[in-house]
Amino acid sequence: MSRGARRFMLGLVASLCAVCLAIVLLNRDLLRDAQTPPSFDGAAAWLAEHPADVLAASAVSDGALDSNTPRRVELWREAYAHAKRLAPYRPNADAAFVRGGLFHWYELGRADRARVLDAAEPLLRDPSFFSRMLAPLWQLTRDFAWLHANAPDGVEARTSLRDLAIARGLFGEYRVLREDIRARRLQQLAAERGTANPATLLGLVPTHLTAADEPLVRGILEELDRKPFNPEQVGSAAEVLVDYAVRHDIQPLTGILPLLETPSPLRDVTRARAALDLHNANAASRIEITSTVAGRPEWEAYFLDRAVFEARRRDAKAAEAYLVRAAGHTPSLSLPLLAAGEQVAALLGKQKAAADYRRQMETHAKGPWSGLCGAELCGTAWRHEYVAGDTLRLELTMTQSDETPPYVEVYVDDALRAEGAVKEARVFEVPVGRGVHRVELRLVNVLTRNGTGRRVGL
Repeated sequence: MSRGARRFMLGLVASLCAVCLAIVLLNRDLLRDAQTPPSFDGAAAWLAEHPADVLAASAVSDGALDSNTPRRVELWREAYAHAKRLAPYRPNADAAFVRGGLFHWYELGRADRARVLDAAEPLLRDPSFFSRMLAPLWQLTRDFAWLHANAPDGVEARTSLRDLAIARGLFGEYRVLREDIRARRLQQLAAERGTANPATLLGLVPTHLTAADEPLVRGILEELDRKPFNPEQVGSAAEVLVDYAVRHDIQPLTGILPLLETPSPLRDVTRARAALDLHNANAASRIEITSTVAGRPEWEAYFLDRAVFEARRRDAKAAEAYLVRAAGHTPSLSLPLLAAGEQVAALLGKQKAAADYRRQMETHAKGPWSGLCGAELCGTAWRHEYVAGDTLRLELTMTQSDETPPYVEVYVDDALRAEGAVKEARVFEVPVGRGVHRVELRLVNVLTRNGTGRRVGL
């Protein structure tokens, strides 16, 4: 193209731009988007003149059932169908149709209700919509299977469904979701191995760990052992994780070494017990000596661990000293203290002393319950119990509830061993081995539908 031709083309473009600018300046309304009238009648009239306006069609669908027109149900359906034809992949039409249908649910027939639920299914995949609409949709539909089938992936939505199930007495669905949540945590751990930071990993830790969660605990410990991390990156979930790992001797613990130093999210007693599990008596002693709360009853567990640790090292004097320190934290001889005393005596070859500890355990066979509301179970309660035979027996009675009975889970040494609804009265007989066991009862559906607390007598 010659130089003159280029000049001509540029001049032509400049002229066209000048003409367009003049048209805009002389017609300022071109710069303003026309708005759909806010009233239903205005939106309907606007749609008649602008049939390609999907927002107007959605607005008509949203307000049709609130109008006084004799054909309001047909208009609700037809406006929705028109909006879906205009923009089949946008959520505006579905949201408007569902909103109108839910507000007038009891006025609709079975076929229209089915259409509303069909339109709601893609919306439920959105976590924020699901969290807002779970309770209202349950109240209207009572269709838990449909809600479960259309819930978004992830632990949070499953947790909401689990809580709804247990509150409404859907105990079978509760058990399914409880295991589903556990499986999804493991899946998320597997997907994030090698890439997730400690905070993300510890975000997978539930509030209460049980024996069924041990694969998750072990997997997180392995990831923490794989690469160093800053203790400031982790929060309170580290205490739950490490405390459980120490109590049940789950390895590897070498990855938590940064948490043994201060500052740390771990309690001092947990740090000291973890140091013992890592066979670092010097670190445990340093934590014990420097702790400002080492005189509190919570340290009994550490003193008992330390007594057994010293007995394994054949240091009878130190082992006895720590048993004495543990005894100073309880007004009477506790079952964990007697069990540790028996173990220490056996490790040191003192069979007579070990037999004496066993006799005392048989005498003090049941420790007091902790966590009760008066004399009743209202949430979580626990105690230590010495079982001389092979069966742990628990008798429970319903003392306060509504038409949904209390649902109780029985954990023995953090393993779920029995569960079920307590209708009037129920006896749990749990096979266990001889010895001292930590028994924990969890009332899962704590509140009735009116918000009052359920109660179970022990």
